[in-house]
Amino acid sequence: MGSVYSLNPKPPKMDMKKMFKQDMHVLRFDARLVSTEPDDETRNFIVSYYCGDDTIQVYEICDKNSGRIGGRFMERKKQTNPETGAYYKEADFLLGRIVSLGGFQFMLMSADEYTEKYMEDNGGHFPEASIASILEKIKAGAKDTSNLQDYAIELMKALDKNNDGFVSLTEFANGLASLGISTTRAENHALLRRFDMNGDGKISMEEFYNTLAASF
Repeated sequence: MGSVYSLNPKPPKMDMKKMFKQDMHVLRFDARLVSTEPDDETRNFIVSYYCGDDTIQVYEICDKNSGRIGGRFMERKKQTNPETGAYYKEADFLLGRIVSLGGFQFMLMSADEYTEKYMEDNGGHFPEASIASILEKIKAGAKDTSNLQDYAIELMKALDKNNDGFVSLTEFANGLASLGISTTRAENHALLRRFDMNGDGKISMEEFYNTLAASF
């Protein structure tokens, strides 16, 4: 486009301060195509977001007998978010989100450990990955309650109906929804990541209660 606007095009200005500070950070997500084609349901992709210059690259991962050739699916470049008209930012990348890249739609299914930790450490940019932000959202349900400790106890009863101390993620999300508190897939994942103490896919109510009560 620089050649269109000028006979002597100037290279786009780079945010050098951001590049030097953020160039080491790459957010990687396992992704699936959002498509009506049955064959696309089994295709696996890695979407990489480079925080230093806001570029995005997509690789396809193929099994040997899939009949497809894996490798670079989309070259590294900036991509425009069709919802905002601006380039994608790192805050646009969260689990469960659908991103439109080069005419394809990708749902972000999971992230590597580095990406998980980066989002947790930068809760200001990724509030849906921040336990503090999620707890504030849950505590907002106590706006009509005079005693926050009583609210926490009632919340536990609504979530852990059989009082066994552990709740599946689905039960937890449904319990919050019954109280008028909706959570996103990214928030549910962050809750499970923080409060699943033994890796069995269930949230420890004791740990959740102690963390919630300590934030009052």
